[in-house]
Amino acid sequence: MMIPKNIQKTVVSVVRDIVPRNRDIISRRFGLKNGKKETLESIGRSYGITRERVRQIEEFSLKQLSKFVNVNPEVASYVNWARDFIDSKGGVVREKELFKNFSGQESDSSANASLLFLLSVDGALVRYSENDDFHAFWSSSGQKLDSFKNATDALLRALEKSGNVVPGNDLNSFADNNSISNIEACLSISKSVNKNIFDQVGLVSWPEIKPRGVKDKAFLVLKKSGSPKHFAEIARLINGANFSNKKSNVQTIHNELIKDSRFVLVGRGMYALSEWGYSSGTVKDVLVDILKKTQKPMSKASLVAKVMGARIVKENTILLNLQDSKIFSRKEDGTYALRKA
Repeated sequence: MMIPKNIQKTVVSVVRDIVPRNRDIISRRFGLKNGKKETLESIGRSYGITRERVRQIEEFSLKQLSKFVNVNPEVASYVNWARDFIDSKGGVVREKELFKNFSGQESDSSANASLLFLLSVDGALVRYSENDDFHAFWSSSGQKLDSFKNATDALLRALEKSGNVVPGNDLNSFADNNSISNIEACLSISKSVNKNIFDQVGLVSWPEIKPRGVKDKAFLVLKKSGSPKHFAEIARLINGANFSNKKSNVQTIHNELIKDSRFVLVGRGMYALSEWGYSSGTVKDVLVDILKKTQKPMSKASLVAKVMGARIVKENTILLNLQDSKIFSRKEDGTYALRKA
């Protein structure tokens, strides 16, 4: 971490030769005094001019200042530090990470605002402003920026193709297999990909990565556990995972999951994911479905095994349901079939 003891003094020396109004506008636009940036509108109102006029003054002042900073050794020391740090991160770094390593904090501050100002005026490094796809970040060159954006595109395509989250421990091999460089920068800067609370990487549009409600949270903890759970246990897992400070209500979970096709009620209050192959309905419904699909008589043992693979139920319950002679017929060899209508 660099200790920015004299950066405000450096900034003062850079802006002292421009007219007071322009100096004030620059200071307020970058938040040089307190780290809080002001909008073009608010500055324009205070001077009785349009936001476009404020923008023009800002642009003119930065161009004017850029002619002098290249020969300022103090400015050069901050620019060189930033370049070295960005290069150590593979040529791109999220702006908040740059700030944290400069001043010790990633949030708005006069020191961070001063660094942003000096780098912007110097122009040797490339800043990419925040948009819908990326957090604000810096690059050591246009070439490095393009390479990073290509790597991010490759990561998104690879995740979309796989359709599955990537465990954190497997991330580097996943990147190598898909020829993705600087994977950590992609995760830090891209808004389209992230890690969940279980250190799994995926697209933020996936419920496993960014759960948007109790059903998505239940889906995530169930998929992580890998086995059916009672809805009370699901609530405990959700609340223990610290998705948010808001606690999930046990009965709400039961009410929500029973309406969602991603979940199957496989026993008394027990839920599984439908993608695991569990079947919904009563035990009798499951037996009928199995015999319809096989289209041939099945032994008692085979039916019991099939049902227990689809539902969490006792063997005696299955055998009792098989005794319904209106639906099932027992053959002489002991196998069971559906009774013909």
